[in-house]
Amino acid sequence: MNNLIRTFAVKSLSASCGLIGPRRRSGRYDLDSPANALLVDFVRVQPITAGEFIAVDDALELMRVNRIRSLMIIDGKNEFVGIVTAMDLMGGKPMAYANEAGIPLAEVQVKNIMLPKSRLRAMARADVEIATIGEVLQILKSQNQQHLLVFEGTNDMMRISGMFSISDFKHALGINLHSAPVGYTFSELERIISKNKEVM
Repeated sequence: MNNLIRTFAVKSLSASCGLIGPRRRSGRYDLDSPANALLVDFVRVQPITAGEFIAVDDALELMRVNRIRSLMIIDGKNEFVGIVTAMDLMGGKPMAYANEAGIPLAEVQVKNIMLPKSRLRAMARADVEIATIGEVLQILKSQNQQHLLVFEGTNDMMRISGMFSISDFKHALGINLHSAPVGYTFSELERIISKNKEVM
């Protein structure tokens, strides 16, 4: 063992010192770029989850605080049961369910409008490693979904390990992928949350 002990400087924090967040993806992307460049990797980034009984308004607030547009939904046993997006929460689904169930809008829960696990599609992690952005984008468009999950393992050992979001492809490629909006800004989230609180 080398007996030489290296010394490193330590500094006091400045008054303006803040926290650094996740780094935004940088660089140029095209349809031939590796798909995993746009993968939200749950191995490195903890997915934001919510319980299936959370109210729509609370789910929207959770999205706003975490600056995300989707939530992974879990049940009372902490098992993954589905996914809900900002478009689901701010579209007509909550009101339609409230009218059908004969309950106030404030009582609609995420479980009532989420996309359940049984209806979700996912791509194998091994395929993601060799796929291009263009190939994954084609899958997203063919499935007409805002998100595409990524899994590892098979059958009882299958686990979700990541997710693609079509909004990330839009920003990375600098193109408008749909004529309809693919997401909401965080200021729109705040506006809708405030509006909902006024009428509930």
